[in-house]
Amino acid sequence: MVSKCFLLFLSLWVLGVAGLSALDIQRGKIKVTFNDRTGRFVVWGTEDQAKPTWTALYLGDDPTTTKWKLLVGNKAFVLGDDPTFTTKVEATTTGARVTWTSSTLVATLTADFLVSTSSAVADGLQVSLGVVNVSKASQSVGIRWVVDTYLGEKKDPFQVSPGTVIRSETKLEGTLPDWWASRSAINGQLGLLVMVGKGVTPPSRVVFANWKRLDDSLYDPGFKAGRDFSLLPYSFNDSAVAQFYDPQDLASGATRTVTVLLGLWSAQTFEGARLASPNPLDDLLKKSQNPALGALDQDVANLDALLAQIDAKLTDPSKVSPEDLRLLQAALDQVDARRKTLEAPKP
Repeated sequence: MVSKCFLLFLSLWVLGVAGLSALDIQRGKIKVTFNDRTGRFVVWGTEDQAKPTWTALYLGDDPTTTKWKLLVGNKAFVLGDDPTFTTKVEATTTGARVTWTSSTLVATLTADFLVSTSSAVADGLQVSLGVVNVSKASQSVGIRWVVDTYLGEKKDPFQVSPGTVIRSETKLEGTLPDWWASRSAINGQLGLLVMVGKGVTPPSRVVFANWKRLDDSLYDPGFKAGRDFSLLPYSFNDSAVAQFYDPQDLASGATRTVTVLLGLWSAQTFEGARLASPNPLDDLLKKSQNPALGALDQDVANLDALLAQIDAKLTDPSKVSPEDLRLLQAALDQVDARRKTLEAPKP
């Protein structure tokens, strides 16, 4: 059996030989790095937009450990690894798209930036995987998403709403919680939040287990309640999460789609989130125009986000478009109008 350390070494060696080919997209508090050859991607987050320190929300040193797998009949295909699929990665106005194509299936993953109700700028992603049966016969297709988490491994590996801590192998099925989270053991304000109960395709089940035990399995590794996150001697305290979308018959030409919402822990929820605008200044303007968000702390957060956008534009004024200037002026006008409202004497 191959250790995870060896997989990391092999991944780095391949990248060193072949050269790193990547698509980087960033909006607000979220950045995503796609490998052009495989379509694998890492999601990064920051709470400081003025001087961002990007932190991988799941393991970023080796992006091959977080993966989507298709179970087709009794065969499994890891998207980005299996040579029977070709890969195409492209940027879109709202994020990016990855297309994996084989002779019988086409899997298209779209990643679009999200703005939660608690944020003025993008703080999450909507990830949708659509699988089309392009063969002439019906096929049974299951989907599994394994996330190689790491932020909470030194303290509390996972939490599920409304805040229950998970420290050993656990399976969730039936009525699912709103979300699960992997929060930093160093900075409790930073973490990954994944919706499973609201606004998403409900998984058949969610399993918290050792990464290697999940990775070695064809599809479902089995389950033992209370088992720790080690698989000695190969891996120690190595936690991961698997979301299972059990097999369904897919007729010729039919599509099966799984949608996931994920992002920064600070969002608290992505229920009611909206897709981010192509221009972050437009998101800021929409937020400042929303009369339901009149709390002073929200005003300060909106102003901080606006100042961060202004600082970013000043680094390269040649890239500031007339539309940027229009949105900046409109946002500043909103700030001034809000100031006058707060300063007006109360009757």
